[in-house]
Amino acid sequence: MTDAAEPSGPSLSFSRSLYRVEAVEAAAAVYAGVASVVVTVAGSDIVATFDDPDPDLGEDLFDAFANHALYETVVRERAEAAE
Repeated sequence: MTDAAEPSGPSLSFSRSLYRVEAVEAAAAVYAGVASVVVTVAGSDIVATFDDPDPDLGEDLFDAFANHALYETVVRERAEAAE
């Protein structure tokens, strides 16, 4: 998570009641090859802001990122429940 200057690209918001910060950060790491993603926490939301996203991917990038953030959350929730 970064508390640096405000990023200026397109962003997605994820509710902390459903998503985990570390899951969104993991998705950001996976997508680092196609966009610089800055993850911040703003109240009850986790915000992923995309700087320099690959223009060839269009909206599919954001949809795939959101799906991956959910996947990472589910994996963590299941691992924790299995302990």
